[in-house]
Amino acid sequence: MLVVHTAFRREFRLAPALVRGVEDSDTARSAVVADHLTWLLQMLHHHHEGEDRLLLPLLLTRVPEDLAPIVHTMESQHAGISQGIDDVGGGLPAWRESADPSLRDALADRLESVHIRLVEHLALEERELLPIAATAMSQQEWDRLGEEGMGSLDKKDVPLVLGSFMYEGDPAVIRTMLSHAPFVPRLLMPRIGPLTFRRYSRRVHGTPTP
Repeated sequence: MLVVHTAFRREFRLAPALVRGVEDSDTARSAVVADHLTWLLQMLHHHHEGEDRLLLPLLLTRVPEDLAPIVHTMESQHAGISQGIDDVGGGLPAWRESADPSLRDALADRLESVHIRLVEHLALEERELLPIAATAMSQQEWDRLGEEGMGSLDKKDVPLVLGSFMYEGDPAVIRTMLSHAPFVPRLLMPRIGPLTFRRYSRRVHGTPTP
């Protein structure tokens, strides 16, 4: 979970500046950035949807009553972030097509709002919720959360997603994540994932090391 959070923190921190860096009418660049944001928003929505379905309901049945408000707070924060995702997504098509500076600035402001909410949410989750989950859930249940998350991705997106996790992720955690994969992906992904992420980052961020 911490590996995933690190990737989200990085990409959402960088996102507003990516948008503000697109010059007026540069629709080739706005298309690249908009495609990146669409992917990023989908990944965050996908992550929270998995938690809402597989993690939070399970914890509500197991944690002591005085800890239940923390889980409800997580659900409320997910709802707020989801609204922010919708706000950003709603402004993307028009800006993508026009690279209009007024649309650009409004979009960047919305992304900053999502980033602020996300940082607050991840900090609370790591401080309050994950220690509870670590004692309340079995290893099999944790594995299911990760396996369903990766299994529901489009196969073509897996190298990029894993590469984004590998960029700053703990290598030991990455090895554990890959230990559930079939032999060939387990063998190849440690090389393919970082290469895919570097190529992607060069196109989106202008550097392979954002």
